[in-house]
Amino acid sequence: MKELNALMLPMAGFAFAMSASPGPVNMVSAMSGARFGALRSFPYVLGATVGFVGILAAVGAGLGVSVARYPNLVRLMALLGAAYMLSMAWRIARASMQSGTPAHDLAAPPTGWSGAVAQLINPKAWIVSVSAVSIFVATHTDYVAALSLCCAIFFVICLLSLWSWSLMGALVARWAGGVRVFNLVMAALLALSIVYFLLDLLRTG
Repeated sequence: MKELNALMLPMAGFAFAMSASPGPVNMVSAMSGARFGALRSFPYVLGATVGFVGILAAVGAGLGVSVARYPNLVRLMALLGAAYMLSMAWRIARASMQSGTPAHDLAAPPTGWSGAVAQLINPKAWIVSVSAVSIFVATHTDYVAALSLCCAIFFVICLLSLWSWSLMGALVARWAGGVRVFNLVMAALLALSIVYFLLDLLRTG
């Protein structure tokens, strides 16, 4: 028990650094918060959190080793993830530009399922999971307890971090006086980050 207690603080620090740092899922959370509000964005946040913790548990159970053996599969996941994130960002940005039209009123926030899928094909989620298991779980004598603790800590911190991005999006859009501008800027940043990621993937592949 003492060994597990000693792991909690470094695990939490690692989880916060990985969850709160800018990334595709965080940016979509912010865009959804700006467009639909933090409360209506919560299903997406919850779905993304559950999706990530599912990946973390699967990696801890040994799936990460199997995935790493197939680099082409990793590249395919990266390409699918990039396309999915770009399409989601475009849909939210386009809905924001249609403010005042019937299409705007009928638009719905991203669902919990879309959040889970976003994490499943998000290379960052897999890399963070492998790192977390390697650093905090693999070397612990009670593997199952350490993995369970890691999943629990990541669930809480990831949920709060992603929802904070939604809250930030809602507040910044309101303070700046326009959802449209905020989401267009976030969509542009997301597109640039994904283009940079794809170029780096092609260069190292």
